[in-house]
Amino acid sequence: MKSDFFETLKGKTLTLQKIINDDDTYAGLLSTASLTRFMLDTSWKLLAKELPEEFTSVTAQVMVSHEEPTIAGETLTVNASVMGTVENRVFISFEAVDESGVIAHGRNERHVVEKNMLHEFAEVRAEKLRKIR
Repeated sequence: MKSDFFETLKGKTLTLQKIINDDDTYAGLLSTASLTRFMLDTSWKLLAKELPEEFTSVTAQVMVSHEEPTIAGETLTVNASVMGTVENRVFISFEAVDESGVIAHGRNERHVVEKNMLHEFAEVRAEKLRKIR
C-alpha cells in the first residue's frame, strides 16, 4: 500500500454510541474491559471504512485510562481520531464520555495488513503447534 494513502488517514474521525447494558458492567458499573473493547471496536471501524477490501487493521498496542464510573443504562460515546501514521502503523487517540462528561482517554496503535497474509501467518503458527502435539 502506498505511503500517500496513509497520509490521507490523518485527521479522520469516528464517533460511536451505545447504551450500557448489564453485560457491559461489573456490579452495575461499566467495566474497563467493556469500555476498552468498545474503544477498540471504534478504532477498528474508523480504519475499516477507509481501507481497501483486501486490507484490515490489527491492534499492536492499546492504552486506556478509565477515570470515572458509569452506571448501566447511560449512553456511552467514543470519539476516535487518527493522530498520525508511520509506514503501516496508524496511531489513534480516543475519548469516552457518558451523560455526565469525560470518563476515559486512550491510544491505540494499529497495523494495517493484508488479510490473506494475516491468515497465512496464523496458519504457519498453528502448524507449528500441531507438530508439537
